[in-house]
Amino acid sequence: MNLRKEQCNHIKGLGILLIMLHNYVDILLGIGSNEVRFSQEAVDIFQAHVFTADFLWYILSYAGWIGVPVFFFLSGYGLTKKYPDTQRLAPSPYIKNHLIKLWLLLIPVYLVYYAIYRTNIKSAIAQITFTNTILSYGKNGIYIDPGVYWFFGAILQFYLLFLVFRKLSNRWLWGLCGVFVVFHYLILYGVSPETMNWTRNNFLGWGEIFILGILAARSDFSISKRLNAVACAVSLVALCVCLVTKWLTPLVELFTVVFFITLTGMVRLKWVGFIGIISSSVFVIHPLVRMLFYSIYFAPEHPYITTLIYAAIVLVVSWIHYRVLKWFNKMVFSRR
Repeated sequence: MNLRKEQCNHIKGLGILLIMLHNYVDILLGIGSNEVRFSQEAVDIFQAHVFTADFLWYILSYAGWIGVPVFFFLSGYGLTKKYPDTQRLAPSPYIKNHLIKLWLLLIPVYLVYYAIYRTNIKSAIAQITFTNTILSYGKNGIYIDPGVYWFFGAILQFYLLFLVFRKLSNRWLWGLCGVFVVFHYLILYGVSPETMNWTRNNFLGWGEIFILGILAARSDFSISKRLNAVACAVSLVALCVCLVTKWLTPLVELFTVVFFITLTGMVRLKWVGFIGIISSSVFVIHPLVRMLFYSIYFAPEHPYITTLIYAAIVLVVSWIHYRVLKWFNKMVFSRR
């Protein structure tokens, strides 16, 4: 499968928009989202607002998290395209480069967050060392603040696992993908909410979608425009069903990726592509802006207006952050 850079940016743009809005709205409503888990109570609350004026508000809270799996998929896809099977990959420089990029992205913004909110020092150390997701389990687990940054720990785990996955044949990868799906069904029906949340914060919660990204990059599969439209409609319907059906919950990620790929294969908006370009900055900036926005200005009687203001501030600050980070990265890596 060949996804052009423009389409990948559109997928990222849609994904980060959903994540940014979901994380803002979800705290306010608190209905819960079935992200690698299932809650019938959350489904009931969501379905009760389907035909109300607040439907968009509730769909962002309940289903906005679906922007997450597309980034794991694109990570597997992008790494495979960058480091094909025929290319030798030296582990040490590979790990070093990815650590530096993650630190440059996270640390400056996180230090500002820490200076304002004085989060637990153990949490701060865990965030910076990317062990926050591993150490967040159990009674003595480290509290992650802001919780959004669990993604850094999980994506680093996948960067490391890629060194192994890239050496496996497609047959082994398909088998491993099936193992992850079976594992998700086992935890869905047999573990505590605490264990399920820990799983969601680590590679165990997203393994099959990362592997599917690798397999997609290796394949020469192509799709016609007519089939693309059909796949888009079918995947959307399937996604909606999976979001409210417990035994289909582990398939949400698959249909999300199919829907995003097929949708961006038909419809592309320049401003969405631009947001995709700065998506990494949007990700690290929006938790800081969100907390400041809650403290300084929030009018619950005008939820849509305040959400638009919040989104506008996030995008402006993220664009500035992206430009500064791009300049700094160029300075650092061009001298090496």
